[in-house]
This record gives sequence, C-alpha cells and structure tokens, in this order.
Amino acid sequence: MSYRPARSAVKTTLAVAAVPVLLLAGATGRYVVDLAPAAPPEGPVPRPQVGLTVLAAEYSGMLMQAFGAAPSTAADGAAVGAMPASGRDSQEWLVRVSASGELVVQSLLASTDGGGPLLLTTDPDDSVYLQHDRLPDVPAGHPAQLWTFDDSPGGWERLGRFAERFRIRAHLGGCLLDHGYGERLTVGRCDDPRSWWTAQSPRGSKDRSGRPSQAPRPPQVV
Repeated sequence: MSYRPARSAVKTTLAVAAVPVLLLAGATGRYVVDLAPAAPPEGPVPRPQVGLTVLAAEYSGMLMQAFGAAPSTAADGAAVGAMPASGRDSQEWLVRVSASGELVVQSLLASTDGGGPLLLTTDPDDSVYLQHDRLPDVPAGHPAQLWTFDDSPGGWERLGRFAERFRIRAHLGGCLLDHGYGERLTVGRCDDPRSWWTAQSPRGSKDRSGRPSQAPRPPQVV
C-alpha cells in the first residue's frame, strides 16, 4: 500500500506573525491516514520559528543527524538518521521558507563536492537523505525537498507551557519517521507514533544578553 497520494498541485497558505515569516499551512490531501483530531489546545495554536534549530525525535529521544564524511562536511546523498545529542553541526538544521510557502530543511554541513547547500530530501521509495537543491533556479523548490511542520487537525500537541510536538510532513505525502539509535529516517504513515518531533535551540547558542539560550518558544498566530 502506498503512503503517498498521486502528485498534484498543492495550495499553501502563509501564516505571518510579528517574527520572521513563519510556517505554513495546509497538509490537506497529502496523506490518506491520520490520527483522530486531538482536543484543541486553549488559545491560539503555536507555530515554530524558522531559522537554526535542532530536531528531537519523541519516540527515541534521539536528534536528527546528517551522517557526514567529516565533522563539518557531508556528501551529496548522505544518510540522515537519529543519534544522541553531540553538539555537532551535523545535528543542526536551517529551516527556511520557500517561495511556495512550504519549508526547506538545510543541513549546516558543507558539501564535500562544493555543490551548494544540502537539503533534506525524500523520494517515492520513502528514503530520506541529503541532496543538493534539485531546482536551484526555482524559488518554489522541488517537491521532494519541501516539508511542513504539520498544522493539520491533531498535528500539533502541547506538551507543556513552552514545548509542543509536531509532525514533519513531506510534500509528496507521509511524515518523517524515527527508527531509533543509528537508524536512517524514512517517510511513512502519519499515524505512526514515531512521527512526533520537537524543536530545540542549538546547543551553546546565546541570547542577546550573552546568556545561554533556552529552547525557543514557538510564536503564536493570532
């Protein structure tokens, strides 16, 4: 059974807040199976910041990591998996908005071949890996390299005052799945308990006062 719907044009709505342009909506029609909607949280639904982040898998507690050729480089096609926190660049990701309104997730590791940024990519076989921008001259990005931090019904759940969990949904359908220590990530069913993630501040980052920063609190759309 395929987890992915037939490819079609996807309309995306931008959500704009008082901070840099934020996340975007609309996972409707991208996946056929989902959890029943959770009870709506009190107040506005939170949305994540774009920018530098660390992504933690709720299932294993591991962090999303690019498997590089060296501490600061990776090859085109490098695997992406889950590993314990190390504070290395391989566990930090730059999340930015494409012209389509969806997200591009870029590794901080430099490409070994000098071919430009390495982006989180998935193919119809559900594999997940790093690859150069497939459409560098197209601001909207390539469908295989577009994601949303899912804001569909039940896609966000509050864990506490400052923490939320979410799914990372692929444009092609399905959600990013954690398989535990050292294992490669894949894309699969969004109702799988391994599809939940949280965002953290990069290790050692500081706020404007020079003090170590805390995990960012996602801004709220009003």
